[in-house]
Parts: sequence; structure tokens; C-alpha cells
Amino acid sequence: MRVIIASKADPVSMRVADLLIQSYGFSESGPGLYRRGDVLLKFISEKHIFAEGLAEDLNPELVIVASSHRSEAGITALLTHPVGNWGSEALMGGSPKTLSPTSAAALYTSLHALAKQQIALGLEGWKVGLEVTHHGPATKAPTIFVEAGGPPDKLPEEKAIEAVAAACIEVAESRLNAPLAAIGFGGGHYAPSFTRLALANEYSFGHMCPKYAMPIDRDMVLQAFEKTIEKPRLAVLDWKGLRGKDRSEIISILEDLEIEWVKT
Repeated sequence: MRVIIASKADPVSMRVADLLIQSYGFSESGPGLYRRGDVLLKFISEKHIFAEGLAEDLNPELVIVASSHRSEAGITALLTHPVGNWGSEALMGGSPKTLSPTSAAALYTSLHALAKQQIALGLEGWKVGLEVTHHGPATKAPTIFVEAGGPPDKLPEEKAIEAVAAACIEVAESRLNAPLAAIGFGGGHYAPSFTRLALANEYSFGHMCPKYAMPIDRDMVLQAFEKTIEKPRLAVLDWKGLRGKDRSEIISILEDLEIEWVKT
């Protein structure tokens, strides 16, 4: 079973849920629950990033969170990303130095669905991409976020909501075929190198650790591989997006773990 989450504390999330019910045939199946075939739409009251143990009561194989995105720079974007905290703080939900399970195939499918919708719906000027692993909630179920947004004080246009809804459905109902799974290290928050490689069908990415979260220790590297459900054995290093010392430390850990690595 796959579950789409709509947070009542997030206006974009609720707009996506309304569209799923109105246009995709979800029908009520219980308190706060709607169903379309084998896919559930679950409403929660709290902000999704703080909803620890999200949907674990349903024992889902995948959780897809419809969400808003905020860009202080005002960049409008359609994004997808895994969940967790690389560092010792958890100011935006989750637990310190803890990654939640994710799926490289689900992220790959979501990214390509958003790219397809961006063209089909004529969302000119909208960025499409991956974001690195960041924020909560802490979960035991594999989780991804699918987002639309831009300036913090402005809700995205309806076409962007349609793109997120369509991507959520595609991830929830597809067989999730994807290229070789990898873990990404380095680069910026919007993971430009990993986005480019995924859109070119070279790799699918599970957890991704940006330059600003470095250095990380062996345990966090292990978590990245073990909590990507495809169990990848390949790391992709954004070579210019890593400081020399951090690059050396990551390579040392990877080689000690007998994990292959390539640079981009």
C-alpha cells in the first residue's frame, strides 16, 4: 500500500488533496482517509515535517507527502526530496543525525513526472529538480516529499498544484522502474549535478548530502546507504561541490565500506 499525505497545516498540501479528490476519483473510506484503488490519501492535522512516525499505523510501503516549498530568493520550483537530518540539530522536525528511509526509484519517478508536467502544463520559468535530504519527520516508512512553491508570501498557481497532484499519483501507482541507484555527496541544496544525472537517466538517487552539511561521519554514510530501500552500492561525488578535506574523508569511508564511487 502507498499513502499520499495531506497536511491541514499546509495550504498547498490541502489544495493538492482537494484536486486528488475532485479530479482523480478518491472516495472517503474512513475518518481522514480517502482511497483510489490500492492508494490511500490520508489527512493529518499537524505540519508534515513534525509528524513523527508518519502513516506508520497503515504499514505503507511508501509515503508520498504533498507539500509547499518556500524560496527566500523567490524562485518558483517543482521539487522532490528524501527526508532526514545530517547534523546534530533537528529544528525542522525529525531527529538529530537521523535519516528516514527513502526510495531512489520513487524520487526518480517523481522527478520525471514533475518534469513531464512542467512541459505539459506550460509552467514556463519553473525550476524542476531534486533537493538534498533535509528536515523531518522521522519515520520508519520510506518517505518522499513532492513540492511546489516559490516566494514565502505567495501560493503557487493552480497549474503547479496540478503538477504535484499528477506526480503524486504517478509515484503512487507506477511500478517504479529506475536506473542504477546511488547516494549523492556534495553540491548545493538543489542538487544540480544529481538532478542532471537523474533526468539524463544515468542514475536514480536516494539520500543526498550537500556540501553545507559536511563533514559527516561513518554512521551517517552508512545510514544513507542502508536507509535507501534499493540498498545501493554506489556513491556519486559532486567533485567540485566538495571541499578537499571532506572529499578525502568521504572517499576513505566509502573505500573502507567497499562501496564503489564515481565523480561528476
